[in-house]
Order: sequence, then C-alpha cells, then structure tokens
Amino acid sequence: MAGYVEKGIIRLHKKIAKDIWQMQIELPLTAREAKPGQFIHMKVNDPRYLLRRPISIAGTDPEKGLVEIIYRIVGKGTEAMSHLKEGDVVDSLGPLGTSFSMDKDHIVGIGGGIGIAPILFMARQARPGQMTVVIGGRNKEEVFWKDLFPDTVRKMIVTTDDGSYGIKGFSVSVLPQMFAEEKVDEACVCGPAIMMKTAAEMAKTAGVYCEVSMERRMGCGIGTCLGCVCDKKSGEGHYKVCTDGPVFNAEEVVL
Repeated sequence: MAGYVEKGIIRLHKKIAKDIWQMQIELPLTAREAKPGQFIHMKVNDPRYLLRRPISIAGTDPEKGLVEIIYRIVGKGTEAMSHLKEGDVVDSLGPLGTSFSMDKDHIVGIGGGIGIAPILFMARQARPGQMTVVIGGRNKEEVFWKDLFPDTVRKMIVTTDDGSYGIKGFSVSVLPQMFAEEKVDEACVCGPAIMMKTAAEMAKTAGVYCEVSMERRMGCGIGTCLGCVCDKKSGEGHYKVCTDGPVFNAEEVVL
C-alpha cells in the first residue's frame, strides 16, 4: 500500500526526555490501517526542509483517529519539528512499509534508543502475555520508555550501560539465557545496527525466527529515489527499505 496523504491536527506535543518528543496527530486513515513496524513520512512545515522525515509509529487510537510518534532531535529537520505546537496542521504520508508479524505465541521485542518506538507499538497491539519486552539505554534517563508500555506484556527487562537502572549491560546480553530457558517463537529487533546484528546472530544460534527493522535515510518513501537501499544477504542486488521493508526477515538482509 502506498499510504494516504493526510493533513492532520497535532493534538499532543510534549518533550518527554532529553531531545525526545512525543506527538499525537489526528490522522484517521493512517490510524485505521497502521501496523507495528510501519512509519509515516512527515513534512516539517518549514520551506528550508523540502524532504519528508520518516518517523516510526509508536501507537494508534483508531477510534479517535490518532497516530502517535516519538522522535529524537537528530538534525535541523527534527529540530524544526520540535517547535510545532498543539493545534498546528502537519502533512503526513502513511502508513508506509512492511510490519512485524504478530502471529506467534511468544514474541520477544528488543529495542534500543529511538528504535524502541516500533516495539512499543507491538506491545500495545499484542495479546495479553504474548510479548516479552527487552529495552536498553545508556542510563536511567534513557529508559523512560518503560513507563509507556502496557501492563499486559508478559515481562519487561530493562538494561542500562552504566547500571543506573535495571540490569547493567547491553540489551542483547540477556538474550542467550532467555532463548535457552524459555520457548521463544519470534524475536523482533529495532535499534542501532550493531545491536540488531548481534541479536539476530543470537536468535539464529538459538533457532529462533528473527525480524529486524532497518533504518535508512529516505528521500521519497515510496521506492522511487533509491536512497534507502540495503544489501540482500544472497548477494543478488538490493532491497528498498521504504517499500520492501523496513521490517525484514533477518536472514534476508546484510546487517
């Protein structure tokens, strides 16, 4: 699906951590269709920034027609986004891309950094007890995400690099023991590239099916500009992350 072009009113926009903002936008068509792992392509509302920005969807409320995004200020475009006010109208194209599969009995969602947003959407859509969530950050301030997850998750594991909250270490460090001790049907990973590669390798060793959400800079978001390609593991060409992904079987892409 190519997605809908919608102009939506910002109903909520607030800073929730250092350089991290939460926004809820009235986008009824996107809210009705969106699935975990998909994204919207937003115009910044500033003539200096012509290209849209791809932002993962963190949740939806189809009854109210709301789409929630959580984004980090990483450049001038997202800096301009942070100055938008509640009541402003923004232009969105979405939902775009592929989604995580949600048909397994026990899914482990592993997220790091802003890549936690699609895992949050998954947890909000999952059946009670279907998901175990593993999230990590550099310190206690970076794992504010834990308070956004529903209490219907099977278990939540939080790690911090400095040990200021939860388990000291990286999020992937808990996976080998989990895969060995529990029946895990699927691992879904989104975050820094090295984290995704390591998690995918651990899942393969344990015989656990794994999906990863690739991050790339995107120009068009609809497969035309070829600015977001990633290599096929088969060596036979490339995938377009915006349309063939962003969610892939980890065995199909070079991480």
